[in-house]
Amino acid sequence: MSQATLEQAAKGGWQLAGVLDFASVPEVWPVFEKLLKTNRRLSVSLGGVTQTNSAGLVLLVEARDLARRSHCKLRLTDLPAELLDLARMSRCDRLIAKNAA
Repeated sequence: MSQATLEQAAKGGWQLAGVLDFASVPEVWPVFEKLLKTNRRLSVSLGGVTQTNSAGLVLLVEARDLARRSHCKLRLTDLPAELLDLARMSRCDRLIAKNAA
């Protein structure tokens, strides 16, 4: 069973960790969605992501779109190389890069 978590980090940002796949993304999305809808700024580190697939990429693209619609400035940090490779292969690396730091 896959598990991912989205928890508040010590410095006021948020930490996305674990395996981002088809089983875990639907579990973490409601938390991400609520944060995007209720904050003007949101910083999320993906440094704790240990494994991902296209579901993780879709999570970030959806988060980017919702952030824009909700007027939330989303900042993604520490994106894993695996996720960046998927984004390049899918030709959506520019979408992710706009929010990456």
